[in-house]
Amino acid sequence: MKGYLSPPVEVRKLARLIGADAEDLAYFERLEGQTIRDLRDQVTVVMFDADRQLLQRVATATKLIPAKLAAVIGERAFGALLCARITGLLDPSRAVDIANHLPVTFLSDLSLHLDPRRASRVIGEMPPAKVAAIAAELADSEEYIAMGGFVGHLSKAALLAALDAVDDESLLRTAYVIEAKQNIAALVALLPEERLDDIIATASSADLWIEALDVLDHVTERQRGVLGDLAAAQDDEVLDSMVRAALSDGLWSEVLPVVRAMSPESRKRFATLKSIQARRVLKTIIEAAAEDSLWAELLVLLPLLPTTARRQVAALATAFDRGTFEEIMSSAHEEELWPALIAFAAELDKGPRREIAKLIDQSDADVLESLLSAVHDDSREADLVAVLRELSATGQRRLGTRIAAAPTEQLDALTEAAEAAALEPLRKALTK
Repeated sequence: MKGYLSPPVEVRKLARLIGADAEDLAYFERLEGQTIRDLRDQVTVVMFDADRQLLQRVATATKLIPAKLAAVIGERAFGALLCARITGLLDPSRAVDIANHLPVTFLSDLSLHLDPRRASRVIGEMPPAKVAAIAAELADSEEYIAMGGFVGHLSKAALLAALDAVDDESLLRTAYVIEAKQNIAALVALLPEERLDDIIATASSADLWIEALDVLDHVTERQRGVLGDLAAAQDDEVLDSMVRAALSDGLWSEVLPVVRAMSPESRKRFATLKSIQARRVLKTIIEAAAEDSLWAELLVLLPLLPTTARRQVAALATAFDRGTFEEIMSSAHEEELWPALIAFAAELDKGPRREIAKLIDQSDADVLESLLSAVHDDSREADLVAVLRELSATGQRRLGTRIAAAPTEQLDALTEAAEAAALEPLRKALTK
């Protein structure tokens, strides 16, 4: 992580809550994010429940004076911090009435000290125009953590107004630190395609791919596909910058699911980028697939890579152990990606090809049935035979005997491929 992304988000949120410098809390970085969130929740309880009875009496007293006078007293006597503590104790309509008499700069300062969860009803009733003005003020001050805390509490109209009030860079930075990540999909749904297109361009020009890919990790699969297609429609430089970011910041685990969600045309464009085809890039892609079990995402991409790039991947695959090939085959079976795996296996060196052939020979009936069906539907019999060539004659006969129970059309096509490849043990077993 680089720039303002360090220290991690949860440490910065805790620092914001207690008014400390995030760098002074660097020792928290060794903790899990959830542990820091739990601590932050406990600190919030202590801070907001301290002197609650006194604050409740103050909140009750505001009912006895005009809203404009309450606003003057709040701004000049209490200050932003104390007003923030009182806000959640007020009747929502009364709180909004008072807020309408306060300047935007003061409300922006107040929002920095507010726990949105304790004032959710107040926030939900705030006028959209006022919310937009506060959002613009916070964005100018780069108070993205405070902004992120309010998403999920705003009305739809207020959220739309806030989105219009902030620029694309501020929006990306806010989305990255948003408190309730489950709200990101609904947030994205409010943005027109033209704005999403601009946001993707901003991710490239402002070097915010970490933030943009984090957003893509929390949207629906359909939204991920739409956003992936928009990215693929950008100039090569935009996509190349995403590849560079994925390489330098270890983001392939975020990029690969996006590529898989793209349309076939967009996926092909991505796969044929020159920046993808460098050996060190392909190596990091494979490492990410292995580390996070993203073999299905890799299998979708492999057939679209240029021949030279596929050969490089095949060479890298020589280092795979049996367990890795088992994981790949399991993904191919579960995600119905047998054609991609078999086509790739046919291009592997002799050793890796033999491992896959052995696993096919040892597969159970359901796996073998799905493999044969998928291979037939995609006319990949020649590739399958090229893989099975690595079995011993005994292995070919044993597997051929099992395959002989397949539907006639599958059996005929596979027999023809075995005959064309002069694979006699397999052919004879298939024709018995």
